[in-house]
Amino acid sequence: MKKPLKYRELRKKLKKYHIEENKVRGKGSERMFVGIVNGRVIKYPTKCHNEGDEKPIAVIEAIRRHFNLTLEHGISDKDF
Repeated sequence: MKKPLKYRELRKKLKKYHIEENKVRGKGSERMFVGIVNGRVIKYPTKCHNEGDEKPIAVIEAIRRHFNLTLEHGISDKDF
């Protein structure tokens, strides 16, 4: 079942797929996730005011699509 995740939980789950937060990039409350997809460096910005912020399902789904972490690419919804 899909559910919102706290930012720190989302970051931890993404780390399993070698997607890291780049603390140097991003402005203000924006954080940048960086990973390699099909041999290319991919970046995705997201808002985060603090580690406990809940990320809505729509944002999590967008991040998953951006980094090819979807069912079509062999990653189960249970992993998120």
